[in-house]
Amino acid sequence: MSDSLRQTVTPHIARDIRAFAEPLALCLICYLLARPVAHLGGAGTLAAIAWPAPAIAIAVIWPLPPRRWPVYLLAVFIAIAATGEFSAASWRSDLGFCLLDVLEVALCAWLGRRFVDTNGSIVTTSALMRFLLLLPLAAIGITSILGATLASDLSHDGWWREWRTLIVGNGVAVLVLTPAVLAWRARTAAPAGPAALAAPARYPESMIALACSVAVITLLVAAAALHVSEQVQRVVVSLLLAATAIYGGMAAAATTVGTASVVGVALTLMTFGPYHVDNAESARNLQIDMAGLAILTLFVAVAARERRQLALRLERARRMESLGLLAGGVAHDFKNILAAVDGYAEIARDRLAADSAARMPLREVQAASARGYALTEEILLAARRGDRVRETLDLLSIVKESVALARPLCRNGVTIELEPATHRLMVAAHGGQLVRAVLNLASNASLAARSRVVLRVGRADTFDEALAVGDVPPGAIAWVDVEDDGAGIPAEHLPHLFEPFFSVRSASGKLGGGSGLGLAIVAGVACEHRGGVAISTSAAGTRFRLILPLVSSAPMSASAEEDVDENAQPLAQGERVIVIDTDVPARERCEDWLAEMGFEPLGYADADEALIDAAAMHDDRPLLLADAEHLPMDPHTFISRVLDEAPRTRLILCTDDLSLLHDARCIVLPKPLDREALASVLNSALNTALKDLS
Repeated sequence: MSDSLRQTVTPHIARDIRAFAEPLALCLICYLLARPVAHLGGAGTLAAIAWPAPAIAIAVIWPLPPRRWPVYLLAVFIAIAATGEFSAASWRSDLGFCLLDVLEVALCAWLGRRFVDTNGSIVTTSALMRFLLLLPLAAIGITSILGATLASDLSHDGWWREWRTLIVGNGVAVLVLTPAVLAWRARTAAPAGPAALAAPARYPESMIALACSVAVITLLVAAAALHVSEQVQRVVVSLLLAATAIYGGMAAAATTVGTASVVGVALTLMTFGPYHVDNAESARNLQIDMAGLAILTLFVAVAARERRQLALRLERARRMESLGLLAGGVAHDFKNILAAVDGYAEIARDRLAADSAARMPLREVQAASARGYALTEEILLAARRGDRVRETLDLLSIVKESVALARPLCRNGVTIELEPATHRLMVAAHGGQLVRAVLNLASNASLAARSRVVLRVGRADTFDEALAVGDVPPGAIAWVDVEDDGAGIPAEHLPHLFEPFFSVRSASGKLGGGSGLGLAIVAGVACEHRGGVAISTSAAGTRFRLILPLVSSAPMSASAEEDVDENAQPLAQGERVIVIDTDVPARERCEDWLAEMGFEPLGYADADEALIDAAAMHDDRPLLLADAEHLPMDPHTFISRVLDEAPRTRLILCTDDLSLLHDARCIVLPKPLDREALASVLNSALNTALKDLS
């Protein structure tokens, strides 16, 4: 057999063997667990549902696709049926209890899969509450009603006593054993998605679960040997379980709870320990302790996990805030440099003849300056600073543009495919930033893929997945899936994916290593658009899902500001404009602009000298232009001084401080300064001055 044929046939054989072996193993386990307890409630018949067997069967079937359930349910039926006698007097009740077991397993598995979590991951407070209410209470309560009806016909204990016995026994078994088996199955599978973010960082959960299980077994056996009272044993075990939940995680806590319950029941059946099986009150105390410790431990584990997730988010927020402070200073200085380059290029271009060959290179210089502005916006976006104007856009057109940009960047042998939605999905977004986010996801996927990257677009009315970053927006959402067929993301890298400058490729020295800002930018885009990002990863590939709030298709204005007419000229006839700026190149550039507009600029580096000259001017309405960041005093103090010393002066401040927008005593001109904005503000100031004079 050739190697290629062997590689093709071997996985199919292994899958067929596993599909046959798993139901057979479940049948054997259910039989071994059901046999010792099959006759506890009565003689010669299945007088009660076999408590441990259905609880374990529920956990085995829960994560499986429903199409695979029939063979597993048949295995449960055969296992429970093998424990009965099926005599002439009991075959009807035996058959009824076998069917009731199958109903209990199917109902609990369906409720858990539909309303708790598809994969059986009980890691949030809401999921745990749904699990407690739907499975141990609602589902077991319903099946116990049917079981009590059957059992009451076979004994003289009465319907109420039978129902209470069934709901307590089965409910406690589902409560303590089902989460333990689910946790064990989850550990045997490859870690995927944001659930791995809450795993302990120092030791694997399997080692912690093993150590805590050994500790609880030792503790219970020692307590039984030393004849420790129920109260003392309860306190010591609860402390151990709480420590396991806090430091070990949900899986270790569920496993340890299951181990403690099994050991406690085994010791009681052997009449070894503080509880006694032949004492109704003592047995009831054992059941109460098992249920109470299980609920307490599971809630502590969930709370500890959510606390770790919150700590990770706060730490990421602090890092982003630090990066924002650094990026703000760098971007500000860089914008000033770009403003000088763009301003002098525009002055030089205007002074050249219309047919000059130098005009084209100068336009390229201005285009490069514009790209520099876009780069600083990306740096600020990574730190989630600023508030951008949004418009209503078709999400599919954004994704198509991103795919067109990403395809030339793919490695040889990797293709990018697009599976569009069947209808238009409108989102309120900044188009350029959303394109950059999808492009970054597609580029990362193409580097990780073996041969194929698929982008999908769709909508959903609800979203139940855990997010790695951001929050689920209220109402309907639109989503973009970027899926690759690579080897998946290691679990230890998941908590750091969206941290700035974290890059596995750059750390490993691979060709084309990343800068570590791509996913940080995606996180910034998602959060700023009130959405989030979910991750699902396994050995078969990784899927990033970007979610955004869905809006109506009504048109939205791209900007609330009026467009400035580039050809408009101020009403300048030699009016004086005082320019205060300690940055000499910026001041000279502004003076050149003012001169070309018809003003008479007067440049000052000293604000005190400028105010003295402004007060001595005899103009009807002199204009004063100042950079707020280059003043020797607070801008509010400077405004007050201008009003006191030169009350007739019209003040224009260049600043990014939005609080000054509400100050009616000055005109605020946002930075970086450009010629069109300056012309518009000066035109407005002169028109106001003319109205005051008239």
